[in-house]
Amino acid sequence: MTRHHRRAALRGRLRTSLTVLAAPFISGEYFTRWSLIMSFVVGTFLSVPSVGIPSFDGYLRGVAVAAVGWMPLAAIGLGAAYAERRLATSPGERVAVIAAAIVGFSAARPFLNDAVSSALFGLSTGGNWATRITTNVVTSVILFTVCAIAVTHHRRLRATTRRLRSASALMRISIAEAAHLQSTVPTVLAQIADDLTRHRDRLLAGPVDYDAVRDYSTRVRSASHRLDELTQWPPDDTSVDVDVDDARGVPVLARLSDTPPLSVGLTYVAATIPFGLTHGGPSVVVAAVTACAALDLAATFLLRRARGLRVTLRGLLFLTTWALVGVGVLALTYALLPHVGALGLVPLLALPLTAAIISLSVDAYRRARAEEVRATSTLRSAARTLATAVESARAPLRRASDLLHGRLQSRCVILAAHVDETPADAATIDTFRPQTDEVLDELRSGANHAVEETIEDLVEAWSVVMDVRVGAEPEARAAFDDPAIGEEASRLVNEALVNAVKHSAAREASVEMERTDDRLRLRISSPGILSSRALVSPATGLGTRAAETTLRQVGDQVVLEREFPLPPP
Repeated sequence: MTRHHRRAALRGRLRTSLTVLAAPFISGEYFTRWSLIMSFVVGTFLSVPSVGIPSFDGYLRGVAVAAVGWMPLAAIGLGAAYAERRLATSPGERVAVIAAAIVGFSAARPFLNDAVSSALFGLSTGGNWATRITTNVVTSVILFTVCAIAVTHHRRLRATTRRLRSASALMRISIAEAAHLQSTVPTVLAQIADDLTRHRDRLLAGPVDYDAVRDYSTRVRSASHRLDELTQWPPDDTSVDVDVDDARGVPVLARLSDTPPLSVGLTYVAATIPFGLTHGGPSVVVAAVTACAALDLAATFLLRRARGLRVTLRGLLFLTTWALVGVGVLALTYALLPHVGALGLVPLLALPLTAAIISLSVDAYRRARAEEVRATSTLRSAARTLATAVESARAPLRRASDLLHGRLQSRCVILAAHVDETPADAATIDTFRPQTDEVLDELRSGANHAVEETIEDLVEAWSVVMDVRVGAEPEARAAFDDPAIGEEASRLVNEALVNAVKHSAAREASVEMERTDDRLRLRISSPGILSSRALVSPATGLGTRAAETTLRQVGDQVVLEREFPLPPP
């Protein structure tokens, strides 16, 4: 990999990281019930005010004060959640609501806790207002952002997975219907052949005149139309309910796994920097950052080596490891700040809890992402399977219809024209009988050639999910039937339609085939908006890695286009 490619990859990862971080702030779902729960746990048991002398009794009184003080702060959070969902109409307004809410309850919390402590115990929580407010702001931003990232992306992935599974479910239903149709084809063809044979014998056994032949021809035409109706696709629309609860039945311990390196240690340090600077100075902060980073990396290394353990045992090891990290940070806290009192006990709970929150968030994202990948693969496969199944079911029906409409009908037309001028003689009847026997025997046998999937077959398969329009120049249509490019073209169409459902919940699309001199162009368009990341560096799975393939935004349409060389004659 060249230096240019490394830099491009680094920029891509940085851009992705910034997109992930920014998404919750403009999603309208920054404050959720999960952030409410986390704020109560962290604010009540970890970031507690100092009430009285540093002791365990003082810690318990701090917990009581924090729990009471949390209630009006939660009301501010609920108001902010309502405002960002219902009142804010632009990303800028949502960011402003979030910032105002965080600064508001971070600034109010120390004074509110002091008032509650004075009312309950007659004791003040002390001063250091600026330090406490800054600590609250840093802790709130970290806590709510981590929670919002997990919730936002998990919900988006679940919504994507629901669309993919719903489309796959519709296709599975259609595959079953196509299989049922295919299983009934021999019986249907045999019944039609027997019926037409019986009425032909009646025709030849009686007066063979123009009216009699016309009546028989009408019966043949009706049978042909019946076969045509059976080949119509898709069948009636069917609604399906899908379940995308990918973590249902998974124990909590099984969802605890290694966290991203430094994420836990630096999160804890970031929340305690204001306190450390105030009570110990820069040297204490540097020592804390170094020690917490080292302990985080050691814990991450140990837990990654334990990936092969049983999930329950791995979860217990996770909690034990981070509890030991908490003991280490506790020892460091008392070594650096010996007069910190009961606040030094906070790491015992803070480190395991922070690690569990981050791990559960990462696990939720990973599970949702893995389910999305599986659903995408399933839908891609189901579309191809349905196209083949439908064509396999329709091919014998279509060929049988051609036999009736073409060969048998033409024999009737010839016989009708003959008897309209000359009464039927034995020679005429002896000629008509074996000719029609040959057609009806072929109809009864249901003989068929190997099925080759075409773009039209694939489009018809997708019609159970979305409305797909096909525009093709005759010369281009014939060229795309060539096996040399037909398979690759069908794959590209399938991939484009999968992504149309996956990324924008599109309900319609268009497929255009053109020919210019010795080049063929295939263009698939669907409603949607490309992300900035896709515009700069198309995502894997969009089919844009092949030569002469482009992905672009045209108005409100996402257009995937590829050129093919004209197959040799």
